[in-house]
Amino acid sequence: MTYDPIGCKPSPYQAMTGAMSHFFGGRRTQQSVTLNHLNKAATSMNGYCIIVDIGLMASRLPRYLATLRNAVQHFPGRTDVRVVSDAHNARLATMSRRFGARFEAVSQASIGARGNAVASQCLGDALVFLAPRGKLGEDWLNDADHLLSDQAWDAVVFKAPDHGKARGLSRLWRTPPLMPGTLCVRRQWFERIGGFDPTLNDRAYQDLIDRLRACQARVVEITL
Repeated sequence: MTYDPIGCKPSPYQAMTGAMSHFFGGRRTQQSVTLNHLNKAATSMNGYCIIVDIGLMASRLPRYLATLRNAVQHFPGRTDVRVVSDAHNARLATMSRRFGARFEAVSQASIGARGNAVASQCLGDALVFLAPRGKLGEDWLNDADHLLSDQAWDAVVFKAPDHGKARGLSRLWRTPPLMPGTLCVRRQWFERIGGFDPTLNDRAYQDLIDRLRACQARVVEITL
């Protein structure tokens, strides 16, 4: 897998036909829904590689690992949880084992580069990149599984409720947009667009989402 710095840009023809498809009720490539609209009876057998980067979680790691442990209980033998840091840490390794995860030290400086390295080593039809935005419930992985498998979406983004005040301040001060929430993406799409930009940290997830959309991947946003 090689990162493509240009990414996949839709041609004018693709943009035109995509707009026509949307207008005439055809296939959509982006949608936002809320959790209470989902039918949670997922029937797939997807395997999930779940990647937790210490650079994002910091002190929130124990709470998110506890949430993860509850979520993966519904997927026996189908999840591989990796806790990733840029250096070895005995305390984090012990904590990871306590929650049923595997700790890995990856000597890469950025979140994007570490994500690529771990994704290439672990198995799973889908990749999950945990993010600290929004509070995940116990059924979030069931919801993602249903959307990726039964409804054939290519990527699922769990996002926190949109607060107009925070959005307005971001525009006022011209700060970068907030990092998206937890990202679930089919491995074939992740590899097709070359994974994360290895030079990016906080922007790595959003950059990947932008390139998925540019390549006409079906991306759905779930408001927590």
